[in-house]
Amino acid sequence: MTGQLQVGFARRDITPPPGIDLSGFGFRFGASLGSLEPLEVGVIAATCGDETLLLLGFDLIGFTIEHLAILRARMAAATGVPGENQMWTCTHTHGGPETGVLPGMGEKDPGYLDSVEEAAVEAAVEALDRLVAADLWLARGDSYVGANRRSAAFRPAGPEDGHIDDIDAAVVVAEFRSSDGKPVVTLVNYSCHPTGSRECVSTSDYPGHMRRTISQVTGAPCLYVNGAGGDVNQRFDGAGYRSVSNARHHGVALGGTVLDLRSQLRQSATTLTSSASAPADLHYAESVSNAEAREILAQGQHALTSTTGTAQRLRIQWHQVDFARRVLDWQPSDGPDLTVDIQALRIGDLALVAIPSEFFSEDGRALRTQTSSPELMIAGWSNGLVGYTPTRRATATGGYEVDDAHRWYGHHAPWDPLSGDNLRAAALNSIGKLFGDD
Repeated sequence: MTGQLQVGFARRDITPPPGIDLSGFGFRFGASLGSLEPLEVGVIAATCGDETLLLLGFDLIGFTIEHLAILRARMAAATGVPGENQMWTCTHTHGGPETGVLPGMGEKDPGYLDSVEEAAVEAAVEALDRLVAADLWLARGDSYVGANRRSAAFRPAGPEDGHIDDIDAAVVVAEFRSSDGKPVVTLVNYSCHPTGSRECVSTSDYPGHMRRTISQVTGAPCLYVNGAGGDVNQRFDGAGYRSVSNARHHGVALGGTVLDLRSQLRQSATTLTSSASAPADLHYAESVSNAEAREILAQGQHALTSTTGTAQRLRIQWHQVDFARRVLDWQPSDGPDLTVDIQALRIGDLALVAIPSEFFSEDGRALRTQTSSPELMIAGWSNGLVGYTPTRRATATGGYEVDDAHRWYGHHAPWDPLSGDNLRAAALNSIGKLFGDD
């Protein structure tokens, strides 16, 4: 598998204007008042021979599956890169605009989303125009800036699910270097929710601080891929404590870990670029009964007609009414409730696999131990976003991710633990197609 790898990178600003609803916190109300720092889309183009790949990273909460299909088609028309060779990743920042994936948390702005699409296409075209011969260097370490948010130590009133250090702690670094040895772009993978601030201002959160920390030293841009962090938050000073300074602290600390790992970088033995995918079936778990849903609906409708309180109270009641209607309107089927394609990209010895859910760290650790690729980056919240896929242990102990989150995502019920198993199996299948003959 020889041949010259070529890599290009470009980015665009996608900071939303004031007045757009933000996403990520169910009880943050009011439109964005401004921005703490820029939100970006970055694009890595990679090719070796006839197959060109695009890896796109957005400072956004995520995209819907339906929107992703439209985005891929338009990107293919503009660049000639087919949809199956495009991976759309999101940092899942909770300081970004609502995009349609969490309809209970705000209204999406179609004009803003159109501008994001335009920026992504422009960046991809530029990245393809800037292709240069490059070598891939890889390293992996660990970081505990993230913490198991379901543990008793992190959230005493939570489900008490495991130790605070039960996370996917892997930090995977891929540095693309030009023929003169200078970095072209650094690609970093870690797994942690960007939930540093609940203020009504847009923010790239710790991923933005991490990227800037690395770029200041290397002189090259950085792209961040968030991973299996569905049950992982930043390691705050106290339970539930959040602040802008904490986001900065964690971003700088993670960036420092990446910079330390540069001394351990090893050159990829292969340069092949390719893509593959495998289907994964998702199934809903049991929801509330129709009788319970009718009671929720009646209470919510009464509150909406009688409440003269705040917009916050009205939105909460609307959210309950919408959920109850979804339960009552649901028509079960004999087959899977949703089938998604799990895509893997190969760049040399590196595999990237996109999971369109809030993937739990236990599943992430399992993927890393079972993969056939020399190195693996897990892209959670990517190629669409369908909500949390809890593990069996999480389902048994309950908590927000199991009991409540599906309502914000517009589902009538949570995904059952078999769904997470199916995602992991499909990920291993797609990676195996890329590395099975090595």
